[in-house]
Amino acid sequence: MTLVQSEPKAIKIWTTDVKAVYLWENKVRPSADTRTFTISRTEKSNMSSWWTYSDDAAWLTAWDTAFDEFFWYYGCRLNASGVETAKITQEESWWAWKLDITQLWTLTSGDNVMIAFPVMWIKMSKSWSTITLSITKELNKDWYQYYAHSTWTLSNPWTPKDVFYLGAYKWYSDSNVIKSWSGQSPTVRQTQSTFITRAKANWSWYNIIGFYQRMFVNCLYMMKYGSPDSQTVVGKWYTGWSTKQTTWSTNSQTNATYWTTSTTGRVKLFWLEDWWGNIDEWIGWMCTDGSKNLWTALSWFVWDIKTSSPYENTGTTIQHTGSWYDLSSIVWSNKWLFAPTATVSNSNYDTYYCDYVDAYASRLAFAGGYWGDGSVAGAFYLFVPHSASSTAASLGARLMYLNWLT
Repeated sequence: MTLVQSEPKAIKIWTTDVKAVYLWENKVRPSADTRTFTISRTEKSNMSSWWTYSDDAAWLTAWDTAFDEFFWYYGCRLNASGVETAKITQEESWWAWKLDITQLWTLTSGDNVMIAFPVMWIKMSKSWSTITLSITKELNKDWYQYYAHSTWTLSNPWTPKDVFYLGAYKWYSDSNVIKSWSGQSPTVRQTQSTFITRAKANWSWYNIIGFYQRMFVNCLYMMKYGSPDSQTVVGKWYTGWSTKQTTWSTNSQTNATYWTTSTTGRVKLFWLEDWWGNIDEWIGWMCTDGSKNLWTALSWFVWDIKTSSPYENTGTTIQHTGSWYDLSSIVWSNKWLFAPTATVSNSNYDTYYCDYVDAYASRLAFAGGYWGDGSVAGAFYLFVPHSASSTAASLGARLMYLNWLT
């Protein structure tokens, strides 16, 4: 194995025969990363007993900064044509504690502040009551999938892209073009199709965030923080106030994830502001049919409600009863990732997944929760209530860039 040496730092490293050691003189990292991080837990068990790490994560604990090095996400200014005009990487700045996204604020009308998520393969499974999540960078590993980084087309099936990008900020509409800019009030009261049209006004490969991209980020969250109770582990976020807040530009910008117990604080996950709370996010290519079965799509990114190809039935039915329901069980499969499969009413928030799940028939989906959702919002919050013509004062979206035809 070829090793690459760079500036002296005190960090954890990997070698060919010992999975992890401390090196206090020089930093070295393999030229090809073949690590696999795995986490597992007993489904519906008390969340005070956090998940068990194994494989190359066996020596790690929740919140370890080694996860950030492995995930390797980074902030950038993405030009409308998909060119990164400025970039901040973990390699250059993490160990010096300089994750300063303010370096990306000098924008032209064509720029967007985006967070890039390079290709990683994910495997999800369940054996009896044990659920397991594994993440790897090893190419073509058996039974691992990369849905977030690829789409299916007849001419080019299942080809992974190098990276997908998500807006660091909630969407802001500038001259009918949706942008990811700091310091702006999130745009709301638009139909899902309007958001998609305004996203594509940037460039052909812009769109709204899809189900698989959101679940990819949730997989990274679950691996790093070790608990499905996102409000307790990472923070309440902006879920206990009476109106939306302007996208901030000064709150702890040097930390990729900012944590607070306040329900009126502004925080972020992997540089993504308001991953839950403040404003709900439309989720593209996800809907229910007339029987409340949940459908998703990987290709032909359209916004009308479908119950046929290219949309596929997840095999999950979310019953709507007019009551608050908590997510109690999820579909543990490579294909559907964290799609819900069961809910429970009035559950104890120390059990299950804590977040609200509900659906109506023949509707479109949004996720995360808004400023008034309180304890039901979170990483796994999923609501499917709106028709294609619906808008709401609490409903916005997040910009995505994925070159899905090449």
